[in-house]
Amino acid sequence: MAKSSNRVVVTGLGIVAPNGYDKETFCQALLSGQTGIGSVERIDMSDFRTQLAGEVKISFPEMAKEHNYDRTISLACLALNEALIDSGMDSTYLSSLGPRAGMSFATSLGGNSRMMEYLKEEIDERRTQPEWLADLNLFSNYIAKYAGVKGNISSTTSACAAGTAAAGIGFDQIRLGRADVMIIGGSDPLTEFSIAGFHSLRSLSPTASKPFDEDRDGLVIGEGASIIILENYEHALQRGAHIYAEIMGYGLSNDAYHVTSPDPNGGGAIRAMEMALRDAGLKPEDVDYINAHGTSTIVNDKMELNAIRQVFHEHAYKIAISSTKSMTGHCLGAAGSIELAACILALEGEFIPPTATLEKPEEGFREFRLIKTKGRKEPIKVAMSNSFAFGGNTACVVLKTID
Repeated sequence: MAKSSNRVVVTGLGIVAPNGYDKETFCQALLSGQTGIGSVERIDMSDFRTQLAGEVKISFPEMAKEHNYDRTISLACLALNEALIDSGMDSTYLSSLGPRAGMSFATSLGGNSRMMEYLKEEIDERRTQPEWLADLNLFSNYIAKYAGVKGNISSTTSACAAGTAAAGIGFDQIRLGRADVMIIGGSDPLTEFSIAGFHSLRSLSPTASKPFDEDRDGLVIGEGASIIILENYEHALQRGAHIYAEIMGYGLSNDAYHVTSPDPNGGGAIRAMEMALRDAGLKPEDVDYINAHGTSTIVNDKMELNAIRQVFHEHAYKIAISSTKSMTGHCLGAAGSIELAACILALEGEFIPPTATLEKPEEGFREFRLIKTKGRKEPIKVAMSNSFAFGGNTACVVLKTID
């Protein structure tokens, strides 16, 4: 992959997750192993295999009424506000950068909330104009307008790998000298559409999200948003910005195997991790922590740990590994962005997030250093964030503390 001399750093962070509606609360929840998974208020779950989800219990009546926004946008704008304040920038400043400020955004359900409302109105014969058709494609433009971004804008919808892929795309824009600031992130709402889809696949857990546990019985859907500000290192220094971490490299690949099931041999996952390490100029033994995709399904967890074993060899058993989906649920297109934020906070706060619900690792997993129950105070220098999705989409980002 082509490189330039531009270093890429993180200078702002905003989070809306089931277990924390801002970055400070989210960080404390990660450290204490606090889950945001529970009963659902906005959706009738009575016909589904589970009554559980990772719901963000915030409504956006004023924003929805004023702008007719989809919930995807409302969640994203809440996270964006925090990220911009955290970075010391605002929409006026970003607008002044013109084409030097861009955005790389991820979702799998953008526009879905309004689409479902429209379909219900059709059924009730209250026929409205189908503006949602535009929203499916233009949600990122709403967010870009809100942020004042006028440069390169891209939307990534590679299922549950979208957030991690969007980070890599934003990283490249700065590294290759095409931008000085990139807003990256993802947002996805909790909807009947996604719950019904995973219900039909019999993938939903009626008990809990328990990645790597011998009693795991499926995933739990979540919702949320994470916005991360990436910046050219020199540009950040000139502004006197606080720097959380440095993005070192990323990898994208595909299983080319099955629509929903991962390649049991982990081909795409292995390639994505190897590409990310090579792109970062790091060796396997440099990695201290992996935020695993860890969905809590039988086949995915097994595939991922086997892939980690093949990439890292003996060092695989020294790396701290956890899945924060145990606390947030699977936030679909936002998952990679939320988990990348968890890695950034872990590097900054010198702790390792846990798989909060893990009690009894499955036989064959017990040789790995799986962090259970609560976070562990321990400085880490290099972290890897994995996302492995439907359609065989795989993505991986490597980041480190700033030198």
